[in-house]
Amino acid sequence: MNDILKKINKFNKRWEIIDDSTYEEEFEKFKIRVLNIFSDIDDNVTDEGISKFCQFLGIPEKWKYPLGGRRRWTKVIIDSLHQETDDNKFYRLLQIIFCLPFRTTDDFMGGITYSKDILYKELAEAIKFSKVNLTITKKDKEIILFPRGEEKLDQKLVEEVLSFLNDKSSKHFVDALNFYEKGVKEDRVKSAESLRRSLEEFLRFKLKNQKGLDKNIKELQKRLKADGRDPSIRGIIFQTFKYLDTYFNENSKHKNGNINEEENEFLVYQTGLLMRYIEKGLA
Repeated sequence: MNDILKKINKFNKRWEIIDDSTYEEEFEKFKIRVLNIFSDIDDNVTDEGISKFCQFLGIPEKWKYPLGGRRRWTKVIIDSLHQETDDNKFYRLLQIIFCLPFRTTDDFMGGITYSKDILYKELAEAIKFSKVNLTITKKDKEIILFPRGEEKLDQKLVEEVLSFLNDKSSKHFVDALNFYEKGVKEDRVKSAESLRRSLEEFLRFKLKNQKGLDKNIKELQKRLKADGRDPSIRGIIFQTFKYLDTYFNENSKHKNGNINEEENEFLVYQTGLLMRYIEKGLA
């Protein structure tokens, strides 16, 4: 898919083709891609998963009972995807689906032909091919959808960071992304607090102690100085940590902040940038 995309982008540039589709038109294209990928989703979610999906949305379960002893079947999930016209609510449906228990299907040779991981990979490709405000990442068994930032920033400061975090800091970072994705004031405060906890746990992990964030900011500064790191860079890192610690104390630690979407996004990227530097800077 990436090779096709690169070739088409070069073709468009060579032939001076300008794609002037509106966001609504781009969303409809993406929706069609999703419907193609998820066409048999109801057959591959467990009966328990179908019930959870309906309970979450507050919609009736609609089962059909064919003759001949075959198991009951439904189209409630794919129908919900067809019917949803709001882009953010459509993305929420996708997130709900990835929280459901799946059936894994094998072929006669023992190869896996349908699984949550396969669906994740197909959706990730569809997102790359689409001009919509959505990105997706995976940490262990958890799949998270969140608003798209700059692609390279998401790759370096979200996906790559998730790959090296220890269990405790990773859990809080994933929580921060999930709260950020919900997009409401209370959850943005929770997102910021989860980022603070992620930084705190990551510093404990790298510095091998159980000190709080404020004390480990000073410990980090001592460690960087002892390792001969550039004084100006040390100063930037130290001041950034101090400003963040103050911000967290005033806005998230006591759950009384007023954090907007742009600030929440900045905090995600800034936290990822700091942890990426620490991972590379502390052997």
